[in-house]
Amino acid sequence: MQHRSRSSALLITLAVLVALSLASTAAAQTPSASGTQSNAGKITFTMGTVADMVAANPFKACCGSEYEMMFLAYDMLFNFGEQTMEPVTALAYYPPEQSADGKTWTFKVREGVKWSDGVPLTAKDIAFTYNFINEKKIPAFREYLGDPLDKNAFEAPDDTTLIWHMDKPTLSPLAPPWVPILPEHIWSKFWKDDFKTIKEFRNVPAVGSGPFVLTEWVEGRYWKMEANKDYWMGAPTIDEIVFRVYDTSEALKLALVNGEVDAAEALPPSIFQSLRNQKDITLNVSAANYFDNLAFNFAGTGNPALQNDDVRLAIAYAINRQALVDRVTLGYGSVGNSVVLPVYSRFHWQPTGSEVIGYDPDKAKSLLDQAGYKDTNSDGLRETPQGGPLEMQVLTISDVTYSVPEGKLVSGWLNDVGIKSTVKTVSESKAYDVWAAQTFDMYVWGWGGDPDPDFILSIFTTDQCLMWSDGCYSDPTFDKMYEQQKYMTDENRRIEIVKQMEQYLYEKNPEVILLYENDLQAYRNDRFTGFVKQPQPQGSIFYAFGPYTYLSIKPVVGDGSAEKSSGGTSPVLWIVVVVALAAIVAAAVLMRVRRGRQDTE
Repeated sequence: MQHRSRSSALLITLAVLVALSLASTAAAQTPSASGTQSNAGKITFTMGTVADMVAANPFKACCGSEYEMMFLAYDMLFNFGEQTMEPVTALAYYPPEQSADGKTWTFKVREGVKWSDGVPLTAKDIAFTYNFINEKKIPAFREYLGDPLDKNAFEAPDDTTLIWHMDKPTLSPLAPPWVPILPEHIWSKFWKDDFKTIKEFRNVPAVGSGPFVLTEWVEGRYWKMEANKDYWMGAPTIDEIVFRVYDTSEALKLALVNGEVDAAEALPPSIFQSLRNQKDITLNVSAANYFDNLAFNFAGTGNPALQNDDVRLAIAYAINRQALVDRVTLGYGSVGNSVVLPVYSRFHWQPTGSEVIGYDPDKAKSLLDQAGYKDTNSDGLRETPQGGPLEMQVLTISDVTYSVPEGKLVSGWLNDVGIKSTVKTVSESKAYDVWAAQTFDMYVWGWGGDPDPDFILSIFTTDQCLMWSDGCYSDPTFDKMYEQQKYMTDENRRIEIVKQMEQYLYEKNPEVILLYENDLQAYRNDRFTGFVKQPQPQGSIFYAFGPYTYLSIKPVVGDGSAEKSSGGTSPVLWIVVVVALAAIVAAAVLMRVRRGRQDTE
């Protein structure tokens, strides 16, 4: 009797303990609104991507992922507006004041901004950043600064005033300059170092002034950014963003469907279409904000035939760009022609009539014959004037959405006109190394460009060889046109020159603009709301030109009193269920005890 009674009490106690343990475990394992493990009540937004960062150091940044990071970690002098991407007030108030001779600009800098480590941000940090870039001639951002004086071009007479001294009048300060403002107290230690040493700084964790702070980066897996609750535009609603890297787009899709991530970026069209009827997932087709290019190498180990204008023009005629749009993007794109995207309509040039370089294999063959590259032994492949085979390699990039299928089609078309062509595929980080070493013939990559065309035009100038230039293209005529537009203070006349430059590049083909690609994005609408498109009405939600979505999103709520769960059962419900279970078990045990007592009485 006593033994059975103690055993019953023990069973009851164990039942309660198990119930509480289950409740505790459930609470700990229940996903937060992001699908990641809840961490001390944090609201985590998880972004899925197949493209890891190449570098967290702004001076080594090259590609979309690190630019997305920089838009979140740092502020600029001016922002790109949410609606139209025209310049708006950020660290400095827009517009600045210009002197009578047009050579000096004065900016009023915002007060009360702090770096993420608590140090005040002042005009001196902006002046330091610009002077540092100007002094070191850092290619990533140098062209944004126009042609400032060689020394002390930027000065800060006090904490809220920035003065920009130019060698000659220019509209560069109004572009705005896409330059992340860096903390002087962190980066000044590199003032005496060379550019190579500067690029070796890993910059993790990073000190910035943006709405989020880069705190962790595990290469190949994820990088994490925590909310800056003192951000001058207002604290983000979410507490952190985790950018999670996946090996393939298919794996990324499954992660989105299964709730491992809240959003996915740069999805291939076939995967994007497969999500159309997926519950709780919203799709976004942005206006084209990238162009894909077949870039030629004019230096290093690039095939010498590519120096010939007729050879490059022949390659342009050999490529069926409409077929690329139809077969590779499944219609989520359009035929490319200009280096300035159509969305920037003020500056975009479009060929018409006889200007169009369309798909014409016979024309391509004729141009190659004319250039001296003929099939002298009737084997279907051409030889160089020196007698060797005319052969080239097309480099494609595994984690750039359309690069591989585009490259395979391009290679086939080159073989069709007698250019022996093979395809080699590498990762984006490896492609970055190949580009830096100039050890390629041609590659399929792409550019985004800025709302102002100056930067995208600058990459074709001689000065950008081994900097931003794809393949060290050099053309004195184009260089002169670039300088002319850069210092043109009449906006309408500048637009005319810019369009002439676009047409010149289209005809000279330092690279073939293959297509304009829509960015295909998706997010879970059962997790977060408040997503922002930039520009309106059909812009990008993520990987745009500002932090607007990340500042605006907030967890979905149910009845207004609690956040909607992202999957699994809420901790409160778990506790209710297991406590009820404990009560049932306890009641059953007591009934058994009571029945046992009755049986023995």
